[in-house]
Amino acid sequence: MSLYERISNDKEIIDRYYEIEKYEELNKGIAYHNMAHVLNVTILVEKILSYLKYDNTFIECAKIAAILHDTGANKGKDGHAYRSYMFAKNYLSRKQIKLQYEEELLEAIKIHSDGFDTNNIIALAIILADKLDVKNNRITKEGEKIIGNRQYKYVKDIGVKIEDKEMLINFMVDNNFNIVESEQYYFTEKIFKAIKSFCKKFELHPIVMINNKNWEKFTNS
Repeated sequence: MSLYERISNDKEIIDRYYEIEKYEELNKGIAYHNMAHVLNVTILVEKILSYLKYDNTFIECAKIAAILHDTGANKGKDGHAYRSYMFAKNYLSRKQIKLQYEEELLEAIKIHSDGFDTNNIIALAIILADKLDVKNNRITKEGEKIIGNRQYKYVKDIGVKIEDKEMLINFMVDNNFNIVESEQYYFTEKIFKAIKSFCKKFELHPIVMINNKNWEKFTNS
């Protein structure tokens, strides 16, 4: 069992995210920061860094950062990135886990909410994957009531591919998706910003699509 697998299967981590999920349900959170979310982020981080040909040691550290990146959301979204950093730092110390890229891992967790301009590769991958995880299982019942946010419940999947200096991101949505409402929502702008920031750092040309057709708002923004 890899170190990442040990951490992701650690009862302490699983219980922590269960606690966060229940907190968000009780306190009208609009998007889950639960185990399902961090696992989605981990999958995307691994895919992105594999496309960019990073080695297995680096990718495992990035996956560990991804699985720990929302552990501080147990007291709400505000300030959760710093609380997650403190939890992760303490957790790695208590478990006597030493990592080659520990400094980059911890910084990535600390800045994952808004560190768009960083040169930290782990952070860039987590920021992009975190913003891209707007699939339907991310949205809470309260979130379905929020104009703009409610559109993400119609996102069935997000495809990511990097090839020939291009990053292709394809949002697969059902027929109920209202593109105009989504485009007017602030978080969609954050998704666009994360994509552009990541692609700029790696000199990639971004292509964003909805159901295999160019997303004109992104192309023209």
